[in-house]
Amino acid sequence: MATVLHLKPLFRAPATPPAESLAQRRVRLGSRAAVWLFTGLFALAAALLVTAIGVMLFYKGELVRIGPDNCYIGEAPANTVAFGALPLVHRLVYVLVGIVRATPILIMFWSLRSLFRGYARGEVFSAEAARRFGRVGGWLCAYALSPLLCHLALSATGYEIDRNWAHMASLQAFVLGLLVFVIGQVMQVGREIEEDREAFV
Repeated sequence: MATVLHLKPLFRAPATPPAESLAQRRVRLGSRAAVWLFTGLFALAAALLVTAIGVMLFYKGELVRIGPDNCYIGEAPANTVAFGALPLVHRLVYVLVGIVRATPILIMFWSLRSLFRGYARGEVFSAEAARRFGRVGGWLCAYALSPLLCHLALSATGYEIDRNWAHMASLQAFVLGLLVFVIGQVMQVGREIEEDREAFV
């Protein structure tokens, strides 16, 4: 009776990854460029916020003024007041308003950076990519709502000076953010259906 031995090979060639298509290469390279773009935008927005906080707290000149219609740098209407002439408590309130209104922008840029970093790694249709996509929409909606929320808080406390808070751009940003958020939810549902199908097979 013959005995058959099955010996494992001493060397196994590594599996060859599938060749990258032209479309995948474009997505990867474009996503890398987008990562740098949103990293730069995040750094710029953070620097602007820090600069604005410094000006609101420490600048005492006449070049930065605030009135019922807007904030101004340089020439301003007669119904404005120098920001540095406001009491410290009033300036601190507007520092808080600046932080509240800038935070959604900062987080949105960081979320977009994370989204495109995932795309650059090939995570295009993953569950985490769908969640990141939805978070971008959520923070865009928060950015659109922040002027209204700050207006309500300032008017209730009596600290409001600039009453020009309603802008069409905020409405457009809210609608766009809502669409992005819903698309992110649809992507998550689609991924869950695909995972259920794979598990069934």
